[in-house]
Amino acid sequence: MIDIVQFQNELMSSNCFVVYDSETKQSFIVDPASEKSKDVIDFIENKNLSPEFILLTHEHTDHTWGCNALIDRYDKIRIVCSQACKDNLSKEGTAYFQFYFNKTDYIYNIKHIDIVLEDIHYCLQWDKRTIYFYKTPGHSKGSVCFLIEDKLFTGDTIMQYKPFIPKKTGSKEDYKNSVQYILDIFKDKKDNIMVYPGHGKIFLLSAIENFNFS
Repeated sequence: MIDIVQFQNELMSSNCFVVYDSETKQSFIVDPASEKSKDVIDFIENKNLSPEFILLTHEHTDHTWGCNALIDRYDKIRIVCSQACKDNLSKEGTAYFQFYFNKTDYIYNIKHIDIVLEDIHYCLQWDKRTIYFYKTPGHSKGSVCFLIEDKLFTGDTIMQYKPFIPKKTGSKEDYKNSVQYILDIFKDKKDNIMVYPGHGKIFLLSAIENFNFS
């Protein structure tokens, strides 16, 4: 059985998750975006966990800013994302700080991307389990959702409210299609799938039936 702990990233109040097995001590991190990742590192150290991966749901900096702090701390950790996420990370790192913090001379780039989802056919082995990824562009070009056991991590694709879709890098039509794609895949399991979104509270997938994603 796996455990999941939720952290609030700084600045934009996005979600970061640490997923771990308390017996094997294996772990991975989802969307770390606090610059120093202090709370995440403290938790990992206190639990004596061994972090293997950082999984990125998409390229926006409010979901990625903490990667380098974790890379510096854990030299064997590997960053996993889609090809489109990898291709657009540097653009997002520049725009984010200019737009939100007026830091025109600050550029953030993740030091390395180690695994591209297209190269592993959207399946990743971790701790004798399989993580299944689903391509879900719309909120961003590189957005993905992923499932481990009955836990679905959706980034900014599925939350309990409609996310902001950037005009230049997002697509409202793709977003609608991606949401419907996920709902169709899990239509027979919606009462058993727990959603871990990029912002807001954790909820059952069946709960979004009453929300307007148009």
